[in-house]
This record gives sequence, structure tokens and C-alpha cells, in this order.
Amino acid sequence: MALVLAACGGDASEDSTPEVIGPGADTPVAAVEAMIDAINTADFAAAGQMSVPGQAALASLAEGATFGDVADALEEADGQVAVNLWSGFAQGAGSLLTGDVSISEDSVITQDEVDFHQVVVTTADGESRIVLVREVDGHRVDLFASFGKAWADKMIAPVERLLTTQTDEARLILTELQQIVPSLLATASLPGTTGAESQQLLALVEVITRVR
Repeated sequence: MALVLAACGGDASEDSTPEVIGPGADTPVAAVEAMIDAINTADFAAAGQMSVPGQAALASLAEGATFGDVADALEEADGQVAVNLWSGFAQGAGSLLTGDVSISEDSVITQDEVDFHQVVVTTADGESRIVLVREVDGHRVDLFASFGKAWADKMIAPVERLLTTQTDEARLILTELQQIVPSLLATASLPGTTGAESQQLLALVEVITRVR
């Protein structure tokens, strides 16, 4: 999960989004602050609450989760999957989530009519990362817009398998994957994204959107 920190959607309708558990933060900066505080105190359920619902379940495709497990997590608002993801995230977090950091809001970027708030996290030694936040019943960290570069290449093969799997579980996951297309495109366009990373993100978008 350390790769996640080196990384800085489809129609964006809410119809297929899992039920939101608890409110998000009042502001983009507050969402990132809450995420960092929760991870520093090992409150991974609270950290998961600060992420866009359903995204942790989809990210688990990159970690080898079965389609059945992913579908179950989506239907159950992915609480435990989010806990597991943030637990792994914390273990490889390094200085971004420990020690003194400053957090500030930058500009808003819009992709496919979805607004992403850029929040800059800067460590004491001057290293910065961009975390992208969007509004989903409050402000929440968008995992794929913020860290999608770490997962894109690992998700392509599972998504290709989904396209040939004629089950209700596969159809549910493919529907949810449509929602992350704006997020993947947003991070692909960020200045810090390399050409190779952008190609992987766009390749994943291409596979996801084959079902449109």
C-alpha cells in the first residue's frame, strides 16, 4: 500500500452508489484532516467513512479480491473492506500521515461535471501530496482521484474478466466502476502524473467504458 502515497468517473449519478454510512466532512480540508487523524489513531472505520462510498470495494479488485467479495462489499456499503484498505494504507503511509503536516485547499477541477477539490498535504520536510475530495453527502476523499495511479495497472485484468462474466455480481461491479471514470480522468490530467501513469489510467478507463 506504500504505492498509494506515490500516486496523487460514466455518469456520476447517485442511483447505483451504495448507501452512505454517516455524514462526510463540512469542508474538503476537514475531510482530509479527519482522514489523517483517524489513521493516526488507528480508527480505520472513521477513515473509511471519509472516503467516497463503494470505492474501497472497487479498489480491492487490485488486491485480488473475488468478485463475490467485492459485490458483497458494495451491497453492504463496504464498511469492513474500507477498514482493511485503510489499515494497509496506514502501514505504508510514511511521513504523509505522521508527524507535523500542513493541509490547505487549492483549486477545484471539474471532470465530466464532477467537481474535485484539490487539498495539498505538506510534510515538515516540504514534501507535498495532492488529495482530491468531492461532495457525496458531505465532503469525502475520492480514493481513485487521489490514489488511482497505484491501482490502475492491477485493475485492468480483473475488469477485463468482469466483461466476460455473465453474473449479477459482475454486472453490479461493472455498473459501479462507471462511477470512477471521472476520478480516473481527473488524476490522469494532474501535472504530477507521468506519461506512463496516465496511459495506465486511460487504459483502465477504456476497459471500463466498453460496457457503455
